[in-house]
Amino acid sequence: MQAAQDYNLDLKKCVVVGDSGNTDMIAAHAVGAIKILVLTGWGESSLKQYKHTWESISPDYIAKDINEATKWIIERKLEEDKNFT
Repeated sequence: MQAAQDYNLDLKKCVVVGDSGNTDMIAAHAVGAIKILVLTGWGESSLKQYKHTWESISPDYIAKDINEATKWIIERKLEEDKNFT
């Protein structure tokens, strides 16, 4: 929230990439940001063993790693730009 204020960010247009459902995905959901869960780090166990702690929240995308997450973000942006014109 502080970064949004300091840098005039529209959080609904921001992307949160994280490996923890019960912190990263919940925080992203709370501010309406795009949610990407990466399966590296805590990601896989967060999705399999701890999903019950954030079961009402669904990631917008689940990526195997940060590279895949980045590719998805770029492809999404290109698609939005194409549809905007």
